Amino acid sequence: MPVSEEMLRISLLVENYPRKGFHVLAKLMEKNECGLCITRLHPEYVCSKFDLKNVECYWLSGCKGKQIIQPKSLGQLTRVVKSWLKENKNSVIFLDGLEYLLIWNDMGRIIDALNELDKVLVNSNSNMLICMDPLTLEQKDLNRISSVLKMRNAEEMLDHLSKTQSQQICEVLPVNADQTVEDLLQSKELHVIP
Repeated sequence: MPVSEEMLRISLLVENYPRKGFHVLAKLMEKNECGLCITRLHPEYVCSKFDLKNVECYWLSGCKGKQIIQPKSLGQLTRVVKSWLKENKNSVIFLDGLEYLLIWNDMGRIIDALNELDKVLVNSNSNMLICMDPLTLEQKDLNRISSVLKMRNAEEMLDHLSKTQSQQICEVLPVNADQTVEDLLQSKELHVIP
């Protein structure tokens, strides 16, 4: 069941190589008081490489330890985000690792978790940004996620963020991030292999 446009607080940043999502997060953090980052890369590396300030990082990993979210536990992921949003209104949640979650969960369960998080994001006046490289998804999963969540280009995302945050956000996205999934899939250099 698609999420209504008015209630949507989750945006997909369609990207390919080189990955620019963390640069977007760093820019967003210049304009926001706090952020939550859930990433496949080690949090210390991410914070150091991209100079992330005021960002709490969780590692999406099969390892055990503090500040780690198991990829097969969507319940743990939603609990972490909900708990964090209780303390941090008007913030940004960043997820890098949708394709990794798909290794452990089917797309239906992921969409259910995102719908649940969307309601919490609305109540906390927060936004979630999910980076996605369409080449990392099977065509059926790409079709399903794009039917539920609108793919946003740079201008649409900037417009959405400026409406939901009190600060004016400018120059948030890299120059080449304004491609939609359709643009990327029609590119001569990129092909989706099911």
